[in-house]
Amino acid sequence: MKKTRIIIIFVVAVLTTYLLASIIGTQIVLTDILNFGLEVSLSDRVSATIHDIVGLAPVLSALISAALLVGFIVAIICKRFLGGNLTYWYLAAGFTSLPATIMLIKSVMGVTLFAAARTGWGMLLIALCGLVGGWLFARLTQKRDV
Repeated sequence: MKKTRIIIIFVVAVLTTYLLASIIGTQIVLTDILNFGLEVSLSDRVSATIHDIVGLAPVLSALISAALLVGFIVAIICKRFLGGNLTYWYLAAGFTSLPATIMLIKSVMGVTLFAAARTGWGMLLIALCGLVGGWLFARLTQKRDV
């Protein structure tokens, strides 16, 4: 497979993961605001979501890019030395790479950079976003008969 095609597929997987994580992260934070007894209208939700998609782009997309890149490289190495189905390795990489990166940053810097990942439920949802990115990368890089 051409390198350019793999890079484009990787970017698509990262952007998809980013959009899902950003949207879900925003909704988790807004739910926390509701739990404080404050009102959040639909227009507030839409506005905050768009604001976060744009505002989080530089940092969160870089974090997701790094996490998925390392995860997919590890998946390829695992496939080579341990065998198995590469699709499953990509799924595992997508699911684990974001939580692992978030936990690594927290252990080094002492802070969770992505508010949605501060709870177990939030971390699971972020992991599922990574799973979607891993699935998309696996699906789009599969060789197909024409």
